[in-house]
Amino acid sequence: MTQRIISGNVKRAGEADVGLWSQIQRWRYNEREFPASWRAILDAHYPAYATLGPEDRLAFESHLKHFVWTKNWEGAKGLEVTEEMKVLVAAAAARIARRLPFDVYDNLESIVIYPRTFSHEEGAATLGLAHKWGTVVLSWDSVTHGIEIPDDAQDTAIHEFAHVLDFENGGADGTPLLEDGRQYAGWVRVMSRYFEALREGGSIASVMDDYGATNEAEFFAVATEAFFERPLALKKVAPELYGELSLFYRVDPIEDQG
Repeated sequence: MTQRIISGNVKRAGEADVGLWSQIQRWRYNEREFPASWRAILDAHYPAYATLGPEDRLAFESHLKHFVWTKNWEGAKGLEVTEEMKVLVAAAAARIARRLPFDVYDNLESIVIYPRTFSHEEGAATLGLAHKWGTVVLSWDSVTHGIEIPDDAQDTAIHEFAHVLDFENGGADGTPLLEDGRQYAGWVRVMSRYFEALREGGSIASVMDDYGATNEAEFFAVATEAFFERPLALKKVAPELYGELSLFYRVDPIEDQG
């Protein structure tokens, strides 16, 4: 059995706390041209890139540049982290956060990549881990599997970066930092309803992995996978859930599918 695990929490720094240097750094990254080699990697290996309209593509590329250039990248078990690995991992982070502020990943410092599933607790095979110390750990084989099968709602990189967004609100509880405080009541009502439906094996179980029934944090991460990979099916069985996720991420993945 494979696991996708979260550990602890990471608190997002507010925009006012970013500091002048970080703001200048972001401006410089935005001014730098998107590398042609990265575009070639995305064209060849990341199908979701081709579905983005001009504005979303620009936002996606801006987030991807910032992510690659600001994170520490480490290979485990002798793995050499290549440019292609960095771009494809960052693509998952940029895909789900392309319409969110740049600071959403500020407290994420390091990405560790294993060649394949790794042992985390009690010898269990683990696909990915979002850690309280600002680290995301991924197995490269699970990253590539998520890309190669784009419509099965199984994308470990998306799953773990959703956990990082969940941490923004101060805890791993399935409720990220929402744009408007008035949204929380509706968010909790809708998420609770569909979380219970998944636990009971309702129609939503035909779209979402039952791993999402583990707890509220896993529900949010698994729902995010379904939202981006199976948007039509998710909207059909859980329209209110789809609406809340669309409001949070500020995108409508159904439009990406044309």
